[in-house]
Amino acid sequence: MRLTSDTRLLARSVASACLAVLILTAAVWAYPKPATVPYRWELDFEPGELRLYVDAAGEAATYWYFTYKVTNRTGRDQVWAPSFTVFTDGGEIMQSGRAVSTRVADDIRDLLGNIFLETQNEVIGDIFHGREHAKEGLVIWPAQNTDVNEISLFIAGISGETARVTNPITNEQVLLRKTLQRDYLIRGDALARGSKPAELVRQQWILR
Repeated sequence: MRLTSDTRLLARSVASACLAVLILTAAVWAYPKPATVPYRWELDFEPGELRLYVDAAGEAATYWYFTYKVTNRTGRDQVWAPSFTVFTDGGEIMQSGRAVSTRVADDIRDLLGNIFLETQNEVIGDIFHGREHAKEGLVIWPAQNTDVNEISLFIAGISGETARVTNPITNEQVLLRKTLQRDYLIRGDALARGSKPAELVRQQWILR
């Protein structure tokens, strides 16, 4: 049977689509997962709550904020230089510590009544071994869009575990770090909820 040009074009399109699916499937199956038992240094990380803060004293801006405590029990001094990234179902991708004034950070610290909380920039540095050297941190992101129901928080820097993978498209080597993923659900209107903590629905370790 003789194929028309339209039929051949359709066949090529279907073949290309199938190839793309195969490449994507292979990439997903080849994607590494963190070791079941840690084999590199790992800090003790105690997450606090994720909440919304309304800056009534300023320009009525809103912010997401998160607190934590981290302790070094690895037996040797480490460097604490964490990365906190937020993804929302509103399409936002936010790195912590950007576009947040010192006044807002101080206001949240006063609200929480914890003078030991350090901001994203203040907390970076050596973390010595031992419970007495634990650090407490305050992480803040501007909430440009509060009409969201799902938030994912990715925390890197807790573990020294890494993995290298090859990008199947560019064939370049990519370094992945063991990262803690925390997924939250915001039920109802975020502003109406006030500072009520977001609901944690899942927590898992990934390589990202």
